[in-house]
Amino acid sequence: MNVLNKIKKFPFVLAPLAGYTNYPFRLICRQYGASLVFTEMVSIYTITKKNLIKKNSHFFYFSKKEKPIALQLFGNNPDLFYEAAKIGQEMGYDIIDINMGCPVRKVVRTGAGANLLDNLQLAEKIVKNTVKAVKIPVSIKIRIGPTEKKNVYLDFNKMAEDNGVKIIILHARTRTQGFSGYADWKHIENLKKKSRLFIIGNGDAKDRNSALKMQKETGCDAVMIGRAAIGNPFIFKEIKNKNYHPDLKEKIETALKHFELFYDFARKRAIFEMRKFFGKYLSDFPYAAKIRKELFAIDDYEQVKDYLKELRKTIIL
Repeated sequence: MNVLNKIKKFPFVLAPLAGYTNYPFRLICRQYGASLVFTEMVSIYTITKKNLIKKNSHFFYFSKKEKPIALQLFGNNPDLFYEAAKIGQEMGYDIIDINMGCPVRKVVRTGAGANLLDNLQLAEKIVKNTVKAVKIPVSIKIRIGPTEKKNVYLDFNKMAEDNGVKIIILHARTRTQGFSGYADWKHIENLKKKSRLFIIGNGDAKDRNSALKMQKETGCDAVMIGRAAIGNPFIFKEIKNKNYHPDLKEKIETALKHFELFYDFARKRAIFEMRKFFGKYLSDFPYAAKIRKELFAIDDYEQVKDYLKELRKTIIL
């Protein structure tokens, strides 16, 4: 079964999220049903240098349990994209994704990410080299356009169709919007109607209802879920089963499992980085602010585990 058919069986996927979608979080989301996961954004300059691959090995590590998994690359050098894509395929990734939508200033000012929305010619060179380099599917992640007055996604679709891209992920915001305002799903619907490619819709799929609504209203082939999954991998199971809702005990148990995976993966660093997940896992708990304050004051692995286990015993379900 090819990757696209696997996604079609349950067309809800985890977005690439810088600082979040590392191995432990991706694995948890796969276990709750996400049909495809993405790495964090990886620079083509990092993956094409052996010493930097070793230094940044946490970006590249994945397990077979996560597959299918996509490697998301960013940069602005077509030749390095060719090298980077080949290396990604050799590493065992199932899809090479080209980021053409990140609006973050430090990415855009290098000519990468959403900056490419203003440079279709360069974007095409990058796509051609990437597709030429690999036998696995290539996807592009784009936005509507640089601004509301300049929509370019249909131009990018034609370029992608002409050059062997298999998947387009459309975040239905403009570059100037960043992550503010609302995603305009009519552009996803329009792209789906006019494209021959596999279309993944992205933007404002915040819960079960909105994810299913996007799928129904736009006709997209799959829905991408990003920030709504942070500390809430349950969203994928909730979409699959309308009668499922995690109770507080399950949230604690999953947070604990996530923490243990993260600690095995990153050791002491996980104690501090896990806090951004804990805050979300525990957000609807009674006395959540007090729990966060106490938990975030702990900097010892075993003590964090003990705190969560004690919380599991005492929480009112």
